[in-house]
Amino acid sequence: MMKKHISMALLGITALLAGCKKDFFDINQNPNQVTETSVTPDLALAAQLNASASRNAGTYAFLNRWLGYWSASGSYSRSTVEMSYNITNSSFTGIWSGIYYGVNQYRSIEKKSAELDWKFYQGICNIMEAHDVAILVDMYNDIPYTEAFNLGEFLRPKYDKGEDVYKALMAKIDNGVALIKASGSDRNIATQDILFNGNKDNWVKFANTLKLRFLIHTSKTTTFDRAAEIAKIQSNGGGYLGNGLSASVQPGFTDDKGSPFFRTHLFAQNGNEADNYNRANNFILDQMKANQDERYKRLFRDAKALPGQYRGTDYGQLPNDDVNSDRTSGPGYGLAASSTAKMNLLSSTEAMFLQAEAIARGWLPGAAETAFRNAVRESFVTLGVPDAINEYQTYLTGPSARVAWPANPTLDNMIAVITWQKYFALCGIQPNETWNDIRRLKIVQPPLSLAPERGSNPIPIRLLYPQDEYNYNAENSAAQGTISQFTSKIFWDK
Repeated sequence: MMKKHISMALLGITALLAGCKKDFFDINQNPNQVTETSVTPDLALAAQLNASASRNAGTYAFLNRWLGYWSASGSYSRSTVEMSYNITNSSFTGIWSGIYYGVNQYRSIEKKSAELDWKFYQGICNIMEAHDVAILVDMYNDIPYTEAFNLGEFLRPKYDKGEDVYKALMAKIDNGVALIKASGSDRNIATQDILFNGNKDNWVKFANTLKLRFLIHTSKTTTFDRAAEIAKIQSNGGGYLGNGLSASVQPGFTDDKGSPFFRTHLFAQNGNEADNYNRANNFILDQMKANQDERYKRLFRDAKALPGQYRGTDYGQLPNDDVNSDRTSGPGYGLAASSTAKMNLLSSTEAMFLQAEAIARGWLPGAAETAFRNAVRESFVTLGVPDAINEYQTYLTGPSARVAWPANPTLDNMIAVITWQKYFALCGIQPNETWNDIRRLKIVQPPLSLAPERGSNPIPIRLLYPQDEYNYNAENSAAQGTISQFTSKIFWDK
């Protein structure tokens, strides 16, 4: 059963993390102890894929609040650090430590896979490393990378330029695709690959979509030879995610071991509300209502004490009983229809908006309007909007420039409407990607926190390095100079 596989995988990962010396696999053999020789990739991969996807369950909730998607219930006092944007080197450090931990696991799985000549597992680890490390670059810019996973030789790893890391990750994806295409029937790949169940074609689609995401992020830079990278994608014939195909995990979620997102933001196993803090932000709720966008009824739940009403709060406001937890709308069923719903790593909706932007920019063939409409349709369908096809068609006839395709398309107005619709579609689903769009395009401008402690602070454009970096990697972290969450940009933020 999948639950058994996952528990064994977690046990395997614990063993793989036994130490960090160069010879950390050279341990004495104990017949009662799980070791690197007995922990094969098929016992470790599923848990790590689940961990990568699980970051979307709660790790980025602060971005949902910063970016106009969610707000705090009126039942709670203000979170002054978060709501003032005066974050510190102790803020959100789980992102940094969690991704480095996870990539170290992918490296360990890849090493063992190479010894066994299990190319499919190797390829997956290459692609997933690229996916996860890119998130660090997008949040911190320059990071330790080339020396980061060899602590025996580099106890204090140097920082690499964010742009150089992106280039290395693009090559990782190419290598991953080549390995997967050359692979045979690696043991248990169909069950331990909880993203695509050993489907090579779908892994190529995911890899291509991830590469397209990198190209979109760097649209204002010369980081890549864009035409050459697009040509490589086109030549492999794999296409992209979309049309009902997401990169999403289902490792065996059941009612008693439910999806982390559902259990974190909707309901606990006993039926009680799991999250009575996060509520709809009036910014997005008011816009969706004004545009007769029925997705708000899937992105949020109606208020428990006011059945049929969808009510939000303003981020940073003082506690107010009129908008307490019972009188406002929490995250909705379209984000996680049940405790057994899959958890997205990269959704079909995001993939289709990436393609729409690439077509609008002339990078891919096709009609930009058609790609845009298809992306909006995918959002309505995957969120479970009743009568989704008719609803999305009616919705797109609305007069708002944030909804309707421009009558006289230019690059700027095409990108603007694509960006706004992507903003609505990713509400609560992929706020880290929304943050990337807000920073690189400057089109959507979320409302600023009402907290008086904010002063004149804008929404941060990056996170601060964890304090542990200054404590234990002092020389290399200090070499980055003074870092400000308000002025120190990610390399692609032009």
